[in-house]
Amino acid sequence: SAGTMALEKPCTILVHYDKGDPPNVNEFKQTFEHGAIEQKIDALKRVILYTINGEPIPQLLMPIILYVMPSKDHYIKKLLLIYWEVIEKTHLGKLKSEMILVCNSLLNDLTHPNEFIRGSTLRFLCKLREAEVLEPLVEQVRNNLEYRHAYVRRNAVLAIYSIYNSFEHLIPDGPELVYNFLLAEGDASCKRNAFIMLFNCAQDKAVEYLSGVLDQVPSFGDMLQFIVVELIRKVCKTNPTQRSKYMKCIFTLLNSSSSAVKYESAGTLLSMSSAPTAVRGATSAYIDLLCNESDNNVKMIVLDKLMDIKQSHPKIMQDLVMDILRALSSPNIDICKKILNIVLDSITPKNIDEIILVLKKEINKTQSKEFDKGLDYRHLLVKTIHTSSLKYPEVLGNVIPLLMEFLGDQYLPTAVDVVVFVREVAEIYEKERVAVVRKLIETLPLIKISKVYRVATWIIAEYSSSLEELELAYNSIDADLEDILRPKPVEETTHDNKPNNKKKVEQTSIAKLITDGDWYLASCISSSLSKMYFKAESFGMTGEDLNRFRAKIMLVLVVLINLARKSQASTSKSSYEKIISCISVLSTNDQTVRNIWLKDCRESFSEYLQQTIAKQNENNKKNSKEVVIKPNDIVSIRQLKSKKAFGPVEVEDDLGKAVGTETTHDHSEYSKIYQLSGFSDPIYAEAHLRVHQYDIVLEISVFNQTNDTLQNVTLELISLGDLKICERVAPFTMGPREKTSVKASIKVSSIDNGVVLGTIVFDIAGSVSSISDKNCVILNEINIDIIDYIQPITHLYTDVLFRNHWLEFEWENKIPVYTNITDLVQYVQHISKITNMGILTPDIHMSNETGILSANLCAKSVFGEDALANICIEKQADGKIVGYIRIRSKVQGIAVSLGGRITLKQKQLQTA
Repeated sequence: SAGTMALEKPCTILVHYDKGDPPNVNEFKQTFEHGAIEQKIDALKRVILYTINGEPIPQLLMPIILYVMPSKDHYIKKLLLIYWEVIEKTHLGKLKSEMILVCNSLLNDLTHPNEFIRGSTLRFLCKLREAEVLEPLVEQVRNNLEYRHAYVRRNAVLAIYSIYNSFEHLIPDGPELVYNFLLAEGDASCKRNAFIMLFNCAQDKAVEYLSGVLDQVPSFGDMLQFIVVELIRKVCKTNPTQRSKYMKCIFTLLNSSSSAVKYESAGTLLSMSSAPTAVRGATSAYIDLLCNESDNNVKMIVLDKLMDIKQSHPKIMQDLVMDILRALSSPNIDICKKILNIVLDSITPKNIDEIILVLKKEINKTQSKEFDKGLDYRHLLVKTIHTSSLKYPEVLGNVIPLLMEFLGDQYLPTAVDVVVFVREVAEIYEKERVAVVRKLIETLPLIKISKVYRVATWIIAEYSSSLEELELAYNSIDADLEDILRPKPVEETTHDNKPNNKKKVEQTSIAKLITDGDWYLASCISSSLSKMYFKAESFGMTGEDLNRFRAKIMLVLVVLINLARKSQASTSKSSYEKIISCISVLSTNDQTVRNIWLKDCRESFSEYLQQTIAKQNENNKKNSKEVVIKPNDIVSIRQLKSKKAFGPVEVEDDLGKAVGTETTHDHSEYSKIYQLSGFSDPIYAEAHLRVHQYDIVLEISVFNQTNDTLQNVTLELISLGDLKICERVAPFTMGPREKTSVKASIKVSSIDNGVVLGTIVFDIAGSVSSISDKNCVILNEINIDIIDYIQPITHLYTDVLFRNHWLEFEWENKIPVYTNITDLVQYVQHISKITNMGILTPDIHMSNETGILSANLCAKSVFGEDALANICIEKQADGKIVGYIRIRSKVQGIAVSLGGRITLKQKQLQTA
């Protein structure tokens, strides 16, 4: 309604005009008196521009009334309406006498035969706030409700709405008048404006009208349906007994052709009832919007609603999860990620088979060359199947063969996630081990990524269950290392010095990775082969067969050692020594060493896996909003408690909640209130900062602490840093002791600290302005801290994802440790607190026993950008902590700002 009522802003007409030199009053007078139509139009535009830029020319009011106002040109009349809007209409609190002439002109325009003149004049009346001007026009405004043209009628309704809202005594029967108009009106836009007026000014009349046409609501236009839904929500909130009366209407509007009506109807239905039928209907409407709406922003909003429904009504979401999967056709990867998150939490034994079938079809689509979502989508699907399969192992038999086909995928995250999944299955589900190991041995020649090959050989060596599997595994590894173990001789040439065969294109292979300097891969292969020997011995291989097997393995290790010595690529000392130690182990028959290789390694991995699963379950519980209330829980009603029942801690906590100083919520919205001026200033101001996804909104409360009326109160804001003030706050007037709230939007172009400065200037009504600082209030600065943007996200990160992002992120900031904290774990926790980053490293891996500690931290900004940190610290003999903190991110701003915050606040613990 505000958009409909607003008069066209002057800047839309005057966009090509500059203010230029100071106004020449005599020149303007001459133009208005003797100029042509085009000259008058240009001069009037310039006068309007001067006025809205703070340079009014009151001397021109009478010439404009005498020489411009009588014109019949429609464009001039439109400009005049803008001029009447921007000029000052009062002097010393009283209406200027010239406005009587203006009022007479407006009255003539309200009876003009042209509907454009009538309608635009009625729209202008919506902006007037002078009762003396409006009073003689009210009767003609009422008459325009019966005009033949709908444009005039709908603007007449808005004019009545505005007059009644501001000066009820001028048109006391406004609601009754509009109600009768609504009963007889047929135009959709007129009915909508009339219904808005009743909705805001006389809700009982709106309800009375709605009760009579409730069955006709589905045939209304979408504009009117939207307001009907809003009225129903408001009525049911104040009077819950009316819910059953409007339930059928809301259910019908769920099938509206308008996406906006459908969305609002679904939200209203959820607020009216939590019955399964209502929730199911609203959820189905949201899913329909998700699948059919093309705007990605709408899809993201709907997905947030579905996430809320999933938390409060999980069983209903489980029944409708297959419908949600239809939205995977969206090309946006972020939307697909949210969809799969919802699906992952809605999997049950009943729907797991259907869900896995759909996900398998989606994976098969990714293998097509025409598929446009990229490899990230395939990785997302693999990760979802991975997690869901571990929840319900009965589908592993169908899933494992499919996923293991992607072990040879050239996209690192996908291949790594698959091999990690295979490793977990082999450890947890003993029945699947034989199938997993055999399939892995078959797939081994297809693997071309070092990290995947290392894990695959470890799985084979650890979980092989027969001599046959060991033999097959060794042969497969031997074939992969053939170019190293049995290098081919240089090709002979013919008499014309041309080779007998064409040169083959060199491709990536495991042997080439090792010869290029990947000695860690060579050491892992050596370790796996050594473990295979101990496995063969434990399976009963003896005598000549065992010695032959050991000799084969030792031959491979010796070749790798010689290759490392001769290679020009740098050799890792630790990897080289590990291969040497493998030969040493194979040469001894120490039972203790054998137990370490066969038992201790397995137990260590098993413990690690249990801790990882426990941490994931703990994070899932933290993220779950579902509150379980037992039947015998005590209901605490605070008002019925005596004062003795409140302990000092409870009273202190409640007081903290009231004033926004809760220690457990350092970054709550109440902590972002800034006092901008002093209590003794004529104007007191304070700002409430709200951080949204792409901007910051300052809600500034302004209090007039004087007994005077303050005019032209102007809030001027400037920003320092990567901040930009999006819109200027329009000047406003404040009565004695009046409070006003204004909003300023600040666009954030990067994650960085920033400062907002400002002043408030004003005029005192009835006094002569003078050049002094008495009418100016300097505001305190508002510091926009990066911590407002940062949120910990440990529940979304895995070790694999952290390492992948660590390699991808370009910007790094390295900060030396300088602190008086002497406890390693306490220092890591302190850095986590001051940066609001979550600690990814499990607690069991953080201790002071060794004197060395390495920990990973992660966070995400409200703009969707990740920030990673690695802390490597050591405790010296004198008790001091030394080391470095490295921060990595895709963008420079977040890395620099977090580094600056750590440098500033890392020295000592913050005191309460």
